[in-house]
Amino acid sequence: MALVAPKGNAANQFPPQKNIAPGTYPARLVQMIDYGLQPQKPYMGKDKPPAQEIGLTYELVDEFMKDEKGNDIEDKPRWISETLPFFGLFADKAKSTQRYKAFDPDEKWGGDFSQALDRPINVTVVNNASGEKVYDNVATISAMRPRDADACPKLVNTPKLFDLDKPDLGVFNSFPEWIKKKIQGNLNFNGSPLQKLLGEQPKPVEEKPKEEIKAEINSNPY
Repeated sequence: MALVAPKGNAANQFPPQKNIAPGTYPARLVQMIDYGLQPQKPYMGKDKPPAQEIGLTYELVDEFMKDEKGNDIEDKPRWISETLPFFGLFADKAKSTQRYKAFDPDEKWGGDFSQALDRPINVTVVNNASGEKVYDNVATISAMRPRDADACPKLVNTPKLFDLDKPDLGVFNSFPEWIKKKIQGNLNFNGSPLQKLLGEQPKPVEEKPKEEIKAEINSNPY
């Protein structure tokens, strides 16, 4: 055996892949990640409050990674992901509500988004440029006709769900480092079930001086 340690994971070494052509593709939801409470970027110069975020990954059922000769690698379907703030269904215009209702138009699941895992869906892909790079992004998703859903190919990969209320350490450890860091960076990580599973001790919470608390109370008009 050659004692040469490869620099990357051989399973992830593919020739450079072209962007997914813009259009609508049949897909299934293969992965759902609860990222917890995350800071939000300012909007039009104004700070936004933190928001719960989820990550959704769709497996395109008829688009595949290509080998060096440009042939489909049929056990490596293309994935496309998005991260979005997660709100209750009362937020009609929220992107998360649109996504949920595409899977469950009649709201039979009572808002349980986890029921969407492995469900067929149509995913509309767009290409967005940022500097010199072009990224594949999800524009929207839409419900699939029942007969098309019945004929939709099965997932190649095992569906994966990560819920911070009931964290699965095996699922967590399967994620790349950047995803694990984002989850651990959520604002409610300290003292959470995941922190305990990872064997970490909660950090002491810094209490505000009484003078600061009084000032906040006195400045509150309500």
